[in-house]
Amino acid sequence: MSLSCILRRTSSFLSSPLLLAIFFIPIAQAEYVPAKTDSVSGSTHRITLRAAPLPSGQFGYQMVSHKIQTAGGQTEDVTARYSDKPTIPGPAIVMTEGDVAEITLENGIPNTDQPVSLHVHGVHFDIRSDGTMKMLNGVADEAAFPGKPYTYKWTAAPGTAGTWPYHDHTFGNPMLGAEDKGLFGTLIVNPRSGKVPALINGKIEDVNVGDIKREFILWMHETTFWGMEVNNILKGKQVPLWTNPTVGARLGEKVRFHVIGLGTAFHTFHLHGHRWLNPGTTHVVDTVNIGPISRDTFVVQAGEGVGTGDWHFHCHVIQHMQAGMMGDFKVVK
Repeated sequence: MSLSCILRRTSSFLSSPLLLAIFFIPIAQAEYVPAKTDSVSGSTHRITLRAAPLPSGQFGYQMVSHKIQTAGGQTEDVTARYSDKPTIPGPAIVMTEGDVAEITLENGIPNTDQPVSLHVHGVHFDIRSDGTMKMLNGVADEAAFPGKPYTYKWTAAPGTAGTWPYHDHTFGNPMLGAEDKGLFGTLIVNPRSGKVPALINGKIEDVNVGDIKREFILWMHETTFWGMEVNNILKGKQVPLWTNPTVGARLGEKVRFHVIGLGTAFHTFHLHGHRWLNPGTTHVVDTVNIGPISRDTFVVQAGEGVGTGDWHFHCHVIQHMQAGMMGDFKVVK
């Protein structure tokens, strides 16, 4: 976890004026020198996101434009794969190790002069793309103000494959941000090899990412699942699933779940009827613990060994499940 997030998690202690005055004692700083950036060996994603309000009074990130330029110079506009409205969670940005993302954030929240930002986990970035305010990073206010967008650069360097959260770090509170109000989303970095380990027909094998038909992203926030589907059959079309969703797949399809924690609560994710590899190990599980900003990503073959039906997923913390933290994985012929 980054230093900025550690500070944000302890903000309830540090938020008093006296403690802030003691903690943030001005010190002499060396002149900022940009770090060497990673060399680009893959595609460049040129993205424009907008933070905007939802009718519910919450906020979400909205995809305005996403164009991918390959190392060979060809450009593909994939904006149509996303919702044309702000969503919770925000757009799932899918990259491959070696890719670079240049993301311009617009502040579309009306009647405010407050900044909004993007702070990402897992991939490489220069300090000027940390998405925090100068009081934390000591360099600059790295956020979008009304009428003044801000651009971030993320590099999916070798070794950064995985599922990573991005979220606001400034709106309403320069330490807390507004992730708990809906300003969060998912970055998926696929391995350069194009393969991920999975348990298929009871055996461990490497699965081609291109053979994964559907991606189900489930954020566990307090007592609610927030979901997004990436449908690879429809060339990455994204479907907002909103809260405590029903997801579905055809019997035998390979699907990938991305389960991520948000907020302050600790959870236990359980999926009925299916088992998977505990990431980075050969252990087979059907339940994983999920804490704040922790995550678990796994591939299953829909209905393997159990056939069609409605397979329940839920938080195994009884109080959370009783509050409605549950959904269904529907497997059909």
